[in-house]
Parts: sequence; C-alpha cells; structure tokens
Amino acid sequence: MTLKGKKETTNQIRYSIKGAPVQHIAFLKVHKAASTSIQNIFLRYGHEHNLVFALPKGKDPAGVQSLTPHAIFPIPTNRTIDIFCAHVRFNRNDFIRMLPKDTVYIGIVREPFSQFKSNIQFLREKQWIQIPNKKISVSEYLSRNEKYVKSRGRVRRPVTYNAMAHDFGFPFDLFWKTDYNAIQDHLLRLNEEFDIVLVLEYLDESIVLMRRLLNWDLKYVLYGKLNVLKNPDKDLNFGPNEEKLYQNWAKLDYALYYFFLQKYKERLRAQSPDFFEEVAYFRETRFRYDHFCTNLIASKNDENVMLFEGSRWNRPFVVTKEDCGKLYIHDVDFLEILKRKHLKLANI
Repeated sequence: MTLKGKKETTNQIRYSIKGAPVQHIAFLKVHKAASTSIQNIFLRYGHEHNLVFALPKGKDPAGVQSLTPHAIFPIPTNRTIDIFCAHVRFNRNDFIRMLPKDTVYIGIVREPFSQFKSNIQFLREKQWIQIPNKKISVSEYLSRNEKYVKSRGRVRRPVTYNAMAHDFGFPFDLFWKTDYNAIQDHLLRLNEEFDIVLVLEYLDESIVLMRRLLNWDLKYVLYGKLNVLKNPDKDLNFGPNEEKLYQNWAKLDYALYYFFLQKYKERLRAQSPDFFEEVAYFRETRFRYDHFCTNLIASKNDENVMLFEGSRWNRPFVVTKEDCGKLYIHDVDFLEILKRKHLKLANI
C-alpha cells in the first residue's frame, strides 16, 4: 500500500494532449460485454465535470426501452444531454433527436460464444429462461432453443442468442431469416453511425483508442472490473459441440463481431508509433491503481493516497479512497447518486 506523500515512478515526458476534450458521448451499453466497467468510466467523468446525463426514470434504473423524452428525467433548463450510457436498443433517429449534433457514438462487442456463456448464466440465475432441471445440458438447450426461451415484449425475439445484434438495433425479421445482403447493409450503416466500437478481447487497446478519440487525460479512462461472474454454474457445460450449435443460432452476432473486429484492426494499423507504448503505460497504471484501491477499500485508513506523476498522456493526479469507491461502485448505486444530483439541478 502506498502511504500519503509517496510517489509512483512514472514516465515524466512532457504532457502532449492538446485541444478540448469531447464531452458529448453516447455509449451503447451492450449486455454482457464489460459494458458496466466502460459505463463507469463515463459516469465518473460526467460526475466530476458536472455534465448532464440522460437518466432512466422507469422501473429499470439501468436502461430504457427507447431514448425518448418520456423515458428519462427532464433535462435542466438551458442545458442539453451530454452523456447517455444506459441500456437501450439502438435507434439512430431517437439518438439524433435527443443528443447534440457533435455527439461521439461508442459501442462494444464481445466474442459471441463467450458473450452467450455469460448471458445464459445470468438469465438462468434470474429465471428468465425455462430450463426445467439443473442437469440439462447446454447442447439440449441449444438444440431445442424455442422450447426453453421465453418471448419478451410485444415482438417475438430470442433472449440468449444474437443479444448483441438486438442491442445494435438489427431489424427483427433478420433474427428469424438469413439475409446476408440485409445484414451487410445494416453493418455498413452502423459503421457510419458509430465513431468507434470497442472489442472486449482487446479491451485495453480499445480503451486507449477511445481515449485518443475523446482527447481525454488518461486518468479518466482507468477502469475497474465490474459485474464479473465469480461463481459459474458447474452444471452447465460449454464445449466445442455447444459452440458449433450456438454458431448456427447466432449468425447476426458473429457477423457483427467479426465486422467490428476487422474495423478495430484497421484503426490499430493507423495509430502513431507510440500507441503500444501508451497501452503498456495504461496497463501498468491501471494495475497500480487497482492494487492500491483493492487494499485501501479493505483497510480502515482513509488517509492513504497514491500520487501519480505526469506522462505524455496524463497530468499528475492523486487517488483517494473516494476515488476508489467510485471505481467499484455498483452501477445502480452510482446512477442513484447522479439522479439526486440531476433532480436538484433541474429543481424537481
């Protein structure tokens, strides 16, 4: 643990970030794709800079059915929405109507079978999928999917496969028929509509790319791992046979993932020579930040701080126990803090 006044050794090259940071952001919070950890980045940044969030006001504090005025708390007079980062099914027209023209659009994707494994564990725990006994195999579930999946909402759609495609707003008819031309058209449209789509399997590199796009100080994109599955259901078997079966069900998610994986690789090739140096520095800094916070939160000493010197990508900054608390706060709890702040600002 770092005692008060002790400094971490960091790169002391002159700070190189110039120009104004981006402060109008739309983050598509894709289910089971580390999106809560990324959302926390935007919640912390907006909270510190007194930005205005589009906050859900319905029964689900984590998301909305659509981004419309009746779905969120009223915006304070003479202000506009700066950040939206809740769960929603993406509809470009809704976003355009609600958000400033210079909003930067950010999404995230995850390798589909990995996303499915996380999703089915969560849904089974919540009893949103009907698997009658604990010993049923995942292959049986996938082979007879429609027997076990509950329909949700007025539109018939699956809940355990093509979940990312649903969040990215793919037309519902594509969930039940394969039309490769229509799939490609939607992917090309998404590529025009999103400024960057992060890839979970390359999360640190993706975040550094995002930091450069947003022109933010690196300290603001340091993250903690939230909503990580700690006790997987040992009765569920996910092997090669299950993965092959899932590929047959999830053609949309696989098309989505590999499309934006390729776009990620293209963006990577266009980076300046110091990109991987920044990634290495980011990882080292995040590790020290995380290690300090983990120990500090467990301790009873609120006075300990960690001081980071500046680098090309960050000004010197101090980490306190309050900072650590915000790094690991539950998203619903953080949204409640922001809601109280928002309502006070809006005089509601």
